[in-house]
Amino acid sequence: MIPVLQRWRACLVALVFALPCTLRAEVQLSGFATLGAAISDQDFVYQRYIDDHGTLNRDSLFGLQLDAQLADAWSLTLQAKAAPSTHSDTGWEPTLSWAFLSWRPDNDLLLRAGKLRLPLMLYSANSDVGTTFEFARLPTELYSLIPTTDVKGLSVARTWLDGEREWTLEGYAGRAHSDWRYFLREDIPPDLPDGPLYIGVDMDLAGLVLSLRDGENIWRAGLHRSDLESDYGPLPATYPFVPIAPGIGYYKLDSAMPGPPVPTVDRLIIYVLTLGAEIALPHDVRLVGEYGRRRITNATMGPDTSAGYLALLKRVGRWTPYVYWAGMRTQADALGLYTAVNDNRVPDFIPGAAAINASQRTGADLHGAFDQYSVAIGTSYSLSPTSKLKAEWLHTQTGAVSSFLDPPADEDSGGRQVNVFSLSYNVTF
Repeated sequence: MIPVLQRWRACLVALVFALPCTLRAEVQLSGFATLGAAISDQDFVYQRYIDDHGTLNRDSLFGLQLDAQLADAWSLTLQAKAAPSTHSDTGWEPTLSWAFLSWRPDNDLLLRAGKLRLPLMLYSANSDVGTTFEFARLPTELYSLIPTTDVKGLSVARTWLDGEREWTLEGYAGRAHSDWRYFLREDIPPDLPDGPLYIGVDMDLAGLVLSLRDGENIWRAGLHRSDLESDYGPLPATYPFVPIAPGIGYYKLDSAMPGPPVPTVDRLIIYVLTLGAEIALPHDVRLVGEYGRRRITNATMGPDTSAGYLALLKRVGRWTPYVYWAGMRTQADALGLYTAVNDNRVPDFIPGAAAINASQRTGADLHGAFDQYSVAIGTSYSLSPTSKLKAEWLHTQTGAVSSFLDPPADEDSGGRQVNVFSLSYNVTF
């Protein structure tokens, strides 16, 4: 309870300190909210909250935004949001999502400093505002590539006009703290209890994004780098195999286990390539596609993945039905290591066999691997220019593993199917 109160207090303090700056400024206060319900046809949990009991926590949120024009070239933006916690499966918490100062010396140049949104995907900047897109939920496979969308740092954007075409080049650098969620099937005291486990990470981020807007068409390409450090200290670069007898052995997870040292890195070096396009087709049809490649250069880890989706949408009056396919898969070497560790068992006659086998499952879970695809059919209905109703059916199939899925006890997340039915009401004010 205390951390939540501290977060509320921080948000209020930020707003109070902003008031003197805005007393003589042109101020605009706006808000957004989503009330979303989701239920699946399975008893295991998918995407932290969704199971056959239903939930309001997966998609619901509420936010307020203050925009103040301080002078001709200067403006201030604050955004506070209440949503389910990002470091616990229980409870909501407030966050100060945005708090940045903008300087626009002319129409072509924009500089921002403070806590601001990363220019990652096509819908990253407005991902919390459900009225600005038609999907009931942005494809999780792609929009989870980086565990945070906000960074404390600097951003510079330059715009060029080429006839009817508008080019924008944006660069940023900053630091962010977030949490990666794992689900452990085994209880390994004292530090690794079974169930959800959140590990805090600090990231130094930098990136460059080029966008082209040509009429109703949008094209975007970006390259991003993140140097990630874990609250748990150095991270294993791989799991060395320790033979016990011919054809029998185990993968060593930490230094407490017998065997050669576990190779570690102080920080993961991660590169993310993002590509996206939204194309207007005849008869009010839109084609939207995005791709992301998250590459870890100094470790063989499960988050080394490729992800993407392809969507087709058609506007029919106030209705916009859509269909999309999305997929996410860990690269072959890292996925192969997950499979080898997860499937490895030593016979019961080996001393400490139960503990060794439990460690193998835990090591696989901490690998954070993905192998899944989803198909969705849904529609949005525009009640007004500021409100929408949405409905969606989502079918997800896992291959070898999916870290989005919490498997039942003594089972795996691979080879699963889940159908999710979602309804939401989205509004801005």
